[in-house]
Amino acid sequence: MAVKDSVLFSLKDDKGAFKLEILIDRFFLIGLVIKVGLSFLFAGKFLREAFIPFVVYFFESGFNNPYEYFYNSGVIDAFPYPPLMLYFLGFLGGFASNITPFLIRVPMLLADIAILLVLSRLLKGKAAKLLKYYWLSPVLIYITYIHGQLDVVPIMFLLASSYLLFKKKNIPSAFVLGLGIAAKTNLVIVIPFYVLFIWKNNNDKKLSKLAIPAIIALLVIFVFNAPYLDSDSFLKMVYGNSEQSKVLNAGFAMIGKLKYYIIPAVYIILLATATRFKRISKDLFLIFTGFSFSVLLIFIPPQPGWYFWILPFFVYFAIRENKFSFLPILVLQLAFLVYFILLPDSDFISAYLFSENDFSFYRFFEKNRWISPDVLASLALTFLQTCLLLNVYWIYKWGIKKNLEKKIKNKPFLIGIGGDSGVGKSTLTELLTNLFGKENMTIIRGDDMHKWERGHDKWEEITHLSPKANHLHEDIRHLKNLKDGKKILRRFYDHGSGKFTEPSKVYPNKITVFEGLHPFYISAKRNLFDLKVFVDPEESLRLHWKISRDIQKRNYTKEKVLHQLKLREEDSNKYIRSQAPFSDIKISYYASTDFAEIGNGEEVDLALRIELENNIDINDLLDSLNMITTLQIVHDYGVSNQVMNVSGTILDVEIKKITEEFIGDYDEFIEDVIFENDLNGFLQLFFAYCIVYKAKNNS
Repeated sequence: MAVKDSVLFSLKDDKGAFKLEILIDRFFLIGLVIKVGLSFLFAGKFLREAFIPFVVYFFESGFNNPYEYFYNSGVIDAFPYPPLMLYFLGFLGGFASNITPFLIRVPMLLADIAILLVLSRLLKGKAAKLLKYYWLSPVLIYITYIHGQLDVVPIMFLLASSYLLFKKKNIPSAFVLGLGIAAKTNLVIVIPFYVLFIWKNNNDKKLSKLAIPAIIALLVIFVFNAPYLDSDSFLKMVYGNSEQSKVLNAGFAMIGKLKYYIIPAVYIILLATATRFKRISKDLFLIFTGFSFSVLLIFIPPQPGWYFWILPFFVYFAIRENKFSFLPILVLQLAFLVYFILLPDSDFISAYLFSENDFSFYRFFEKNRWISPDVLASLALTFLQTCLLLNVYWIYKWGIKKNLEKKIKNKPFLIGIGGDSGVGKSTLTELLTNLFGKENMTIIRGDDMHKWERGHDKWEEITHLSPKANHLHEDIRHLKNLKDGKKILRRFYDHGSGKFTEPSKVYPNKITVFEGLHPFYISAKRNLFDLKVFVDPEESLRLHWKISRDIQKRNYTKEKVLHQLKLREEDSNKYIRSQAPFSDIKISYYASTDFAEIGNGEEVDLALRIELENNIDINDLLDSLNMITTLQIVHDYGVSNQVMNVSGTILDVEIKKITEEFIGDYDEFIEDVIFENDLNGFLQLFFAYCIVYKAKNNS
């Protein structure tokens, strides 16, 4: 979805393609029929005897305070939800004389579909798995369409808010989160993770980035709760209900009457773990959110609806992490069904609206006496909680622990681009900027570390290419700090005036690019880079580019440029080109046709030669590119490297399609790309592949 979209979902993408194909998939339609059918046939006790009467009373009474009415009637747990849930459920059939189980589930069904759509945007290309494991999940279907719990609604708000957060729409995200908390209070436990996400993914660390969204969320919560805040019945039913007090049940005595509370302690540990990350990716954010709710389920005997708080997040992770099997999640759902079948107040049979049968598996085992039903239910609970613990452990192992080491997503990925003056280093940096986006990149240039400004007498004795003319060791200190996630103070060289600017703050980012003459000259410096690129075009082409650039942009004469090149030739060979063997990738453009005159500024037809280390496996990429008949690639292995010669044409849409095929779970940093055509676009694809390959294999 384009960042400029003004709505959460539009029917077309920027190419005009229908984006909601998932809604016409046959598995979606099968699930839709099942859910609508069950909504007419089933309703649990809470839905029939508490939620529906509560909503009906509110509308039929002319919007009298339903919390006060039911609390004074002795039904203190009739509706432990804030007012927004009441409005949301009643918007379709609230004025009817009675709300059928189907009518009250229509808003829940819409929330369910909204969750599916949000997950489909977060898990692009994974519609089949998403429909299979989320949309057709037996536990989620039971919770909403048989038992009749309402938890699908706040989870919808939570995921929609998260999606907006990932799109850097902090204020709309805060507004939707406020709606979610106004529908279900326990969403407040995710607020610290919102704060961490915003804080760690904004380099300037301005409090306003947090303050404004916080004010928006608080205002939304206040507006919806304000009509009832002076009602003691409302406060007791919503904020003082028995379920919330269970948070403090898990604990043990320490000194006198003092207790150690386990759930707050584990939650604090979870938050402390989140602070270890220099950046928090969307994957980590969703994993930590799911874990926050898991803490409650592990230490409190769960209610059926609570599993809607974790399963969408577990399913999301299992789809993202290809090595993670779905079997643990499926076994967890089986354990859920077994446990809630065996409970004394199980409604697996009684929820059917057209039967007088009150059969209970608990009473069945109680009568047959071959095993105590309490023991059986306890064993089922043990099985369920153990399965939950194992899922949490495995997701921690594959998700959080691995993400601590993942470059790009949670650590700055440092790219060095070296080469002589005028070879196209800045062009390559611009291609990377269009690939990753300005908001994900920090760019610093070696020219900033020249020792003297233009016109200084020293330039008569020494060239820019000499290490003696540059503060190379200062660069090392700056790069180390940026790689460690620390800001630096750095001056900049203005090529227009030839002067240095005052030092200003430079922040690290997901991708940090150093572009200059000497990135690999000192071993301590070159060892900092995660990917080293050397640009070295054919010499006649380099002269053509250098002369054309300096004439057009720096007002030099051709003779002056040629004179400078002659003076620098020895230093170029000694200090600059000698760095090429230390690079991982060497980029060499060459002219595929002759040009009339060197330095006249004319466009030249180009071809490309790429030398790269053997450690990068590009065979899968080549297999996809060989399907493009307009692009010619000759690939071969040398003694210590591999070589590609590339010519021809390729369209930006073809590049985009292949890029999306290989970026995998790094798509949040290669999204809404400005792809170019032909060789420049090919280089974007090639570097996207190599950077992700390096990030995955060198973590």
